[in-house]
Amino acid sequence: MPTKRNSGAFDISAMMTDWPMPAFSNWTHAEREDRMEARTIASFQKMGETMWSQAEKAFDDHMEFVSHRIHEDFECAKSLSQCVAPEETVATLQNFYSRMATEYQQHFEKQATLFRDSFTENAAVVEEFNETAMENVTEFSKAAEETLQETQTAKPKPRRKAAAGTKR
Repeated sequence: MPTKRNSGAFDISAMMTDWPMPAFSNWTHAEREDRMEARTIASFQKMGETMWSQAEKAFDDHMEFVSHRIHEDFECAKSLSQCVAPEETVATLQNFYSRMATEYQQHFEKQATLFRDSFTENAAVVEEFNETAMENVTEFSKAAEETLQETQTAKPKPRRKAAAGTKR
């Protein structure tokens, strides 16, 4: 059983006295880590904001189009109910379908433009995020080099040989 004089087999603190350990301080790298975290989170937030703003534009445009199309469909039905001759009905339907085809084409072109603009804006945001990631990699490399230098400059304490009859 371990006592104060005789440490147990799993006493890590006794083992660590002989191991060169860099002087870890939570404050030495906190500023660097905080900046890296802040930049990374800001990049993710910007990506999210961009995606949602572009989606909002596309959905708003689409809902406006759907509302307009429903209104036009009801107007066509009212016009058809007032037709008295077959020629008038055919002319009303031709006019309705011609306008409908043109509006659908314009709507799809507008949606394609919104998609292209969204893709362009998102690509720029992803490029910024990539730059942030590369900056973080550089900072991590610097931190690793500094830690390695601290470890190499720490001189290991020479190990003491245990006396013949004592346990360590």
